[in-house]
Amino acid sequence: MKVVFIGGGNMALALVSGLLEQGAKPGDLSVVDISVEAREKFEVMGLSVSSTFSDVNFVPDVVILAVKPQHLKEAVHSHASSLKNSLIISIVAGIPVASIADWLDDHERIVRVMPNTPALIRAGVSGMYNGSKTIGDRELAEAVVSSVGQYVWCETESLIDAVTAVSGSGPAYVFYFIEALEAAALELGLTKDAARLLSLETFLGASRLAARSEEAPSVLRNRVTSKGGTTAAALGSFEIDKLKEIIVKGVKRANSRSTELARDYGGKKA
Repeated sequence: MKVVFIGGGNMALALVSGLLEQGAKPGDLSVVDISVEAREKFEVMGLSVSSTFSDVNFVPDVVILAVKPQHLKEAVHSHASSLKNSLIISIVAGIPVASIADWLDDHERIVRVMPNTPALIRAGVSGMYNGSKTIGDRELAEAVVSSVGQYVWCETESLIDAVTAVSGSGPAYVFYFIEALEAAALELGLTKDAARLLSLETFLGASRLAARSEEAPSVLRNRVTSKGGTTAAALGSFEIDKLKEIIVKGVKRANSRSTELARDYGGKKA
């Protein structure tokens, strides 16, 4: 499987590393990026790199669009003539399949994917929407995305916006909570190293416990919460401040912003 990445950011790096770990040959992977610095980090991995698609010396089975939303239209237009025979996997937030297809004169082999940054350590989870009518493209996309973690298929493309809000942006929410837990630990007198270790390992351990349990998080939470105890005191404070509602509101706002990106950067071709 020959794969070209248009865009050499962190997610491209994660996917390249995952594919190499699964047995892909460096010579079958290529990265196109205008940044010399971005190209250099892939060149040392043995990949062919270039500033334009026209310099890529093979016909790819898969082209992965991995640029920022505001740059996607220009990137697609710049390389349109080289994209027509490949499965296109877009990992760009917010931009719908219809926009990409329009920019490529009704290209029909497009799969939209929303990965997340734990893909950098092969612990990612991605949402996928199959906009291709070609037999085998679904499995081809799975072969790429599974190299960096688990995935779920979305029956409708609009659900990719929900995936973006929940798991695409989700790592930032987790880091935010860890920050807050560390800050509380420091205020209570613990050292910086102890605060970090306690916060990280508590989050890791609780997440692993939840992942291995067949019971709902609410059940696991209740088991830790003794009436009148310390945990109940903290959770009671969260409830008074409506923390859960605040979190849900924020995730919904992320979902709305994902749909707004389509309006801002997913317009019809000029």
